[in-house]
Amino acid sequence: MSKITQFSTIGALMAGYFHGEAPLSAFCSHRAFGLGCSAGISGELTIHDGRVHEATAGETLHCLSPEVEIPFVQVTDFTPQQEHVVMSITHENVEEQLGRFIRADNIFLAVSISGHFDQLVLRRPYRADGSSRSVNDVAAAQKVDRHEAIEGRLIGFWTPELFGRVSVPGFHFHFLDEASVVSGHVLEFSAPEALLSFEEKTTIEIVNPSSKAFKALEIDVGALDEMINRIEK
Repeated sequence: MSKITQFSTIGALMAGYFHGEAPLSAFCSHRAFGLGCSAGISGELTIHDGRVHEATAGETLHCLSPEVEIPFVQVTDFTPQQEHVVMSITHENVEEQLGRFIRADNIFLAVSISGHFDQLVLRRPYRADGSSRSVNDVAAAQKVDRHEAIEGRLIGFWTPELFGRVSVPGFHFHFLDEASVVSGHVLEFSAPEALLSFEEKTTIEIVNPSSKAFKALEIDVGALDEMINRIEK
């Protein structure tokens, strides 16, 4: 059973530390499955079979090279332990659907939901223009797209509430369509029938940035939970 490997934390990202600092090659194998964001939160990253897709508002979907340095990534090798065909799955009932097969309150899971989605809402940031901007600035200017009748896969993780400042608590999904044309951070979804796949991860390895700027970063821990819930959910 493989582990989750993560560069930085959602807490540091939400505190404004989103400089590109670690190369993708340090974390993404040819089997890598996961998600992240690019430097300056210029794009949502969806990682499937080792290919890192960057979704940026106003740009076509494209893959990043292994040398690109990023501020946050969460990856694993994904070999499903369980696969189940589920009916009428949505962003509102996905936790209940998963609960039919495993109790996930205190464990990490890598999760995939693939099929034909009748409704899908995705979010993509605009590329940083070089000027200074905060996480709130990024969130306020993102593009939200609604899709209907689209085939593809949700790729992501389930994180226990206990670890909600390390990773997004609950489900965190990005989407990649079958043609590798459409991608982004998932806000809403529904599918009349889908394949729910998941793998328990008993180990998560956090690699922190090593820069002086990161070590000097001041994080308002009290404000993190509200910010994570508002921006990432």
